[in-house]
Amino acid sequence: MCGFIVGYSKSSGPIEPAALDAMDRAIAHRGPDEYGVRNIGPVAIRHRRLSIIDLSGGKQPMASADGSLWLAHNGEIYNYLELRRELETLGHIFREHSDTEVLLAAWRQWGADCLDRLDGMFALTVYDARRGVLTAARDRFGEKPLYYIETPKALWLASELKALKAGGAVGREIDPLALYSYFTLGYVAGERSIYSGVRRLAPGQLLTFSRDDGLQTRKWWSPPVPAEELGDVEDVTKRSLSILRESVKLKMIADVPLGFFLSGGVDSSAIVALAAEQASVGLETFSIGFDDPALDERPYARFVAERFGTRHHEFVVTPQNLDMLDAIAWHADEPFADQAALPTWFLSEMTRRHVTVALSGDGGDEIFAGYDVYRSHGLSERVRALPSPLRHLAAAGLRASAPLGDGRRRLKLARNIEDAGLPAAERFIAKQQTVFRRDFLCGIAPALVAAAGADADRKLFAPLFADVADPLGAIALWQQTVSLPDDMLHKVDRMSMAHSLEVRAPFLDHRLVELLNRTKFSTKLPGGKQKYILRKAIAPYFPEDFLARRKQGFVVPLQRWFRGDLAGHVRSRISSPRSASARIIAKPAIEQILAEHERGTRAWDGALWALLMFEHWCSQNGLDANSLADAA
Repeated sequence: MCGFIVGYSKSSGPIEPAALDAMDRAIAHRGPDEYGVRNIGPVAIRHRRLSIIDLSGGKQPMASADGSLWLAHNGEIYNYLELRRELETLGHIFREHSDTEVLLAAWRQWGADCLDRLDGMFALTVYDARRGVLTAARDRFGEKPLYYIETPKALWLASELKALKAGGAVGREIDPLALYSYFTLGYVAGERSIYSGVRRLAPGQLLTFSRDDGLQTRKWWSPPVPAEELGDVEDVTKRSLSILRESVKLKMIADVPLGFFLSGGVDSSAIVALAAEQASVGLETFSIGFDDPALDERPYARFVAERFGTRHHEFVVTPQNLDMLDAIAWHADEPFADQAALPTWFLSEMTRRHVTVALSGDGGDEIFAGYDVYRSHGLSERVRALPSPLRHLAAAGLRASAPLGDGRRRLKLARNIEDAGLPAAERFIAKQQTVFRRDFLCGIAPALVAAAGADADRKLFAPLFADVADPLGAIALWQQTVSLPDDMLHKVDRMSMAHSLEVRAPFLDHRLVELLNRTKFSTKLPGGKQKYILRKAIAPYFPEDFLARRKQGFVVPLQRWFRGDLAGHVRSRISSPRSASARIIAKPAIEQILAEHERGTRAWDGALWALLMFEHWCSQNGLDANSLADAA
């Protein structure tokens, strides 16, 4: 796991060293073990290394024997030993034992076609000095980040956005669509970044640049469009378990101490179970909990730890831990309101005190149809078949009776009944807009909505409108190509790398998604049973009642915290005269949201968290209300 900076000068002069040095310092946390510097004609490379494989070798940037190719990469190639054996039969000679040397030899042998042979998480760049061509690529699922910007003087690439900003390649202009994405989804989705002009290399995307041909990008891999082909549940289950078992084995290869994130949910528990049967020594597991029994999964994590004899570690997140929000906002790179970033920060900090590599359960929901939307889709379709007046009457009754019982649950059910009247794609979009829904945002931030454009939702949810026969397939495609890389994996990469911890995700094996995307939803989701294939595959390892639990996830007790210990802090930060949020959201609306949440008449914890994190992000990046004028 590493980080790198690359600059390609468009002129005859070299890249300015001062800019490179500033960029490099901004990502020093990604690689504390080694520092590599190289200037090759118009190209300058800076590399920071976190040593995982071959601690004495693998130094970067690495050159081919003839000096024609220069490689820098971030991540791991898990099948490098298999590739090495194949390359040796083709005449390649290796002098060390790193995956970097194997990757460089693979590029020499097959060029960019070698990407199809890689099993790994990576962002890489290769400079061909003879041809003057710079190539960059990102792994299939977007586990490792890569930003780029073309200026009049140079092309810049960096592992984190903050590096480009530190070197002066990025201005202060905010991208309106990215900002709209944040205030609806809670994160910036797609290839555009929060800063105008800066792009993200998309998962499975290849970039080439030369002075003669300029900048070009193309896809080298995409998840297969979900299709209804495979229906034999026993066969799919057997093949899924085989792939996952092999994936866990590969991702346990390391020359440094290794551990496991263990939430107590099905996904992380499955990884620990499969690792325990292959490990020669006891496992180290790490869990996070909360001071709210309803949201604390530590008892389930302890059960798994005891079942497989792991050495288990825990940390409890409390309201006092929000003193780390400035650091979290800075490391997140862009405005980021996924509440799970908070526990992931402390989970990574605790884990790094004991190990250098951790395996996680990320990706299980996206591949095995684990989210509630898959189960609720069929129910919504049945409700939609009811006469419209009956739906409106039921929703009105629930809203009116909300104060008499579980108000939040009744209001959510009322909204679901109302949403059932929407087409499947629009209904899904509305559910993903967990900060502010577009219809509400139009009233409180009309300038932002207008600046983002009438087609903003269609751009952010493009996979929903692809040629996919089943709406559930379109939803799966969006989750695999948008929310997974831009929310889930963004969170894990930034929070773990802030502590120089490498996190590997065995579920993100392309063979697994290629298998499951060809499997019928009636097989993956029989009777609305989420993650049926995965639960069936790991049934021999766990009791039935453990596997039958509903998904919980990293839910932080913000609703209670924002009405108690943190109410004053949130109000002072969001409603301050210097509030950046008030430049985007109408001040009376902010006051109404605060008042309703404090009184308990409506739960606005998700929106308040997004506003709070936006304030911290703006503060960490030197932006004030005036800086946001153009975007809003």
